[in-house]
Amino acid sequence: PVLSFNYGAMKYRRLRSAIAILTGLCIGYSLMIWGMILLFPAFFTRLFSSDEVLCQTAVTGLHVYFFAFVFQALQFSGQTVFKSLGKRSQAIFFSLFRKVILVVPLTLLLPREFGVLGVFAAEPVSNVIGGIACYVTMYFTVWRKLPTRDGTCRNACADS
Repeated sequence: PVLSFNYGAMKYRRLRSAIAILTGLCIGYSLMIWGMILLFPAFFTRLFSSDEVLCQTAVTGLHVYFFAFVFQALQFSGQTVFKSLGKRSQAIFFSLFRKVILVVPLTLLLPREFGVLGVFAAEPVSNVIGGIACYVTMYFTVWRKLPTRDGTCRNACADS
């Protein structure tokens, strides 16, 4: 709502600030979760099983699966900006891009080279590629086109 309101009210400085804060909070949150999983993986595995062998095996899977979790913040930030500014086709595309176009083929291909860990590796690879692609696209199609001053939008926002 903050992004949508400021965009509609042509408060572009506040919109830029809100995007920056959103991105910072998403990165901070994902770093915190990533750190907790890296530092205390056994805690999370024991939530689901008390079998020590299974827990030790799961720790390796957690480390691989969450290896690039922080890049998910870029995906979330970019998609939220697209969705909030009424650019739903871009938001849907990047959601499908990461989860269908990237994860599905990677889940089928990576195990051929890396065994079972290849299944887990599909997620961090898609997080890096999808997160960067989404955020860079948002930067060039939204952020750079926003006027630096509040008020009337001169062709910069016309292609909403």
